[in-house]
Amino acid sequence: MISGPRHFAALAARLRWDPDTIDLSADVDSWRSLEPRRRQRLTILLAGFCVAEHHVAGELRPFEPAARDPGMAAVFAAQRADERRHARLFDRVAALILGAPGPDARSRRQFVRALAPAPILELFEQRLSQAASAVAADPSRLGEGVSLYHLILEGVVLTAGQRALLAELEDGTLPRLRHGVELVERDERWHVGFGLRCMLDLRPEPATIASLLRQGEGALDAWGPVVPAVIRSRVLAQHRRRLAAFGLLPADDHVAVGRAV
Repeated sequence: MISGPRHFAALAARLRWDPDTIDLSADVDSWRSLEPRRRQRLTILLAGFCVAEHHVAGELRPFEPAARDPGMAAVFAAQRADERRHARLFDRVAALILGAPGPDARSRRQFVRALAPAPILELFEQRLSQAASAVAADPSRLGEGVSLYHLILEGVVLTAGQRALLAELEDGTLPRLRHGVELVERDERWHVGFGLRCMLDLRPEPATIASLLRQGEGALDAWGPVVPAVIRSRVLAQHRRRLAAFGLLPADDHVAVGRAV
């Protein structure tokens, strides 16, 4: 059985880090010397994260008052603090590495928004916003919000993007950027685990669970070709294994999980 809220709250406190201590300026010269096609792939991925992390930091707010108990609410608050750190890191990436102009995060975000894939904008600016508004209006829809936010956007879309980023940065050319992405990925792992815990507690309708498979498959295309097919395949298999491991898949999907692995 996956751990309860107290475990995740302690984990969040232990893993806390400061995005302003990561000296990204050391990577700027290396960025300029990258082969153009590689720099373009990284630009698309980083721009997508600049947009995505801003929105997940803001749209998690209604989840806290909708939580069924104070422990769950406290973990949502801790996660929101994580997301603000992620947004701060990627705003610094926008300014220092992508060269986004402007005196504030909002103006820099407008610059990188034009570089991000359109499906990423649709997922994080529209679908996530709609889900968060639905939770704010009706707390009983928290399960729908968690399924989209934690299991699809974090567990599939951002996981795939993080793995693509880390693969691009594997040679150590941009070590401080890689370190920052590794810290974000570490946070996201417990966020997804907490999302699974919430789903078990909230007991969503079978239709909601079944839709997670379909949504996961479609969401993996959001990054386009900058996320290789092998990474998409592995992330989808992991998504299915998570749902199966915690009994969140319909019975007839367990066979498909084995094939996916």
